Amino acid sequence: MNYTYHSDVVNNDTPSTTLSGANDMKWTWSNTANYNFTLWKDHSFGVLLGMELHHQNRDDFSSYAEQFALENYKYMWPDAATGTERATGIASGYNLVSFFGKADYNWKDLILASFTIRRDGSSRFGSNNRYGTFPAATLGYRISQHLNKKWIDDLKLRLSWGETGNQAISNHARYGLYVADYGSDRVTSTAYDLYLQGSGIFPSGFRATQTENPNLKWETTIQYNAGIDFALFGNELYGTADLYLKKVKDMLIQPAYLASLGEGGASWSNGPSLQNWGMEFTLGYRHTTAYGLGYNISGNLDFFRNRVTYLPETTTGSYAHTTTENLVEARVPYGSIVGYVVDGLYQNKDEVSASGQENARVGGLKYADLNGDGRITADDQTWIYNPVPDFSWGLNVALNYKNFDLTMFFQGVCGVDIYNNQKFQTDFYSITDAGSNKGNRMLQAWTQDNTSSAIPALTTNNTGDEGRASSYFVEHGSWLKMRSLQVGYNVPTEWLKKVNMTSARFYVAGQNLFTLKSDGFTVSDPENPNWAYPHATSVSFGMQLGF
Repeated sequence: MNYTYHSDVVNNDTPSTTLSGANDMKWTWSNTANYNFTLWKDHSFGVLLGMELHHQNRDDFSSYAEQFALENYKYMWPDAATGTERATGIASGYNLVSFFGKADYNWKDLILASFTIRRDGSSRFGSNNRYGTFPAATLGYRISQHLNKKWIDDLKLRLSWGETGNQAISNHARYGLYVADYGSDRVTSTAYDLYLQGSGIFPSGFRATQTENPNLKWETTIQYNAGIDFALFGNELYGTADLYLKKVKDMLIQPAYLASLGEGGASWSNGPSLQNWGMEFTLGYRHTTAYGLGYNISGNLDFFRNRVTYLPETTTGSYAHTTTENLVEARVPYGSIVGYVVDGLYQNKDEVSASGQENARVGGLKYADLNGDGRITADDQTWIYNPVPDFSWGLNVALNYKNFDLTMFFQGVCGVDIYNNQKFQTDFYSITDAGSNKGNRMLQAWTQDNTSSAIPALTTNNTGDEGRASSYFVEHGSWLKMRSLQVGYNVPTEWLKKVNMTSARFYVAGQNLFTLKSDGFTVSDPENPNWAYPHATSVSFGMQLGF
């Protein structure tokens, strides 16, 4: 149990104190039984059965009091107050029960198979769908055992399929929730002086904050994998290749709701279905030369593709969509953004007059008329942002020679879109925080003497709504980083014996030493666009000693 004490006596004329505490309790009870046996000498089996119970509970409470004769933290307990006193508190928790079984099979280390099944029940779900069943199976075949080739050290084929459940939602997700609100806001307050007495504590009603959903159920992920592992030429050349297909159904969401539903329209529900597929590759080579230089160079490359395969009718409008198609119809990735296509800047009044764009201005953003009706309307929106990169990659280099070692790790992403909200501040004066500090890119904004600029002319009034979602804010965000570099030296053993030491190593290491990025990307760190802090460059020195 922990407590927090706060005394508000500096910035407020009313001396007050808040005392709050929380009590957390978690326990897990797990039981398993194993049985291993062999049949016909070469067929090995292993069976496991088990069950597990998990309980988690949290109690929060707080008290607030005003007006104290002495402004001293030892005196300012709520009971000593002479003014307003309030107390709040809430309890929250959930239970999870799981039953599971697993069977393993091994034949001469040539064929390896496993099958598992789980039956999980969570109190977070509605009474109609509290339990979910999640099976899985794997099969491995060591092909190299049959080939009998000296240059093939290991060659294994892997296949797997399985289902997993997700219950990462609020403990109160399935309930209809109501609150008694004694706040000062007359719009939301539920306290009324029904008897017109004019004094004392007002009687209170309740207002809804969430609609119950007894049909809420587990989010399920179904995944298929096929892969191959290999090691060749004395284990010097090695690698893996994997192909996977992942389907997510009944995603747990809190969709937007119609205002006509009124208070309490918010609810948890099962929403879209997604499909991902992709491939992952790893290839490495390691060797030690005759003169003592050892090296291990490995690289990896992966890509995936994503699309929404199903949207409930009740939630279609809660996700990105144009006036003619939604995420499913467009076959675009989850997280895609709809907006206007920017076709340069208006250069003169004649272009503005012929634009059909409301509140267009000279030097302002020119939005493309995609449907050709001579006007810029919501019908001209299209898909402008794809959050899925073409591919990602990494490169590891490890060298050692005598007592010296060096490691490097490079990482990169290619063909990814970045939606850069920093342009609200760096390129526009009036979209947000007018009058605050702005970026120096504004110095290159369009003017009559600088008509070749791609940065809109400055204005103190955003009448043209140029902060709307558009391709102006979408940038090509490919990047390459030297993620880490380390050079080390191991002190020779004969030196260490003289001082009764077993090992000593000195090193210097650097993190995020440099970044290469697209020329058109205007933020310092493509991994952290918008307003997140960039990854810092750091250099450290250290030593590791053993006695």
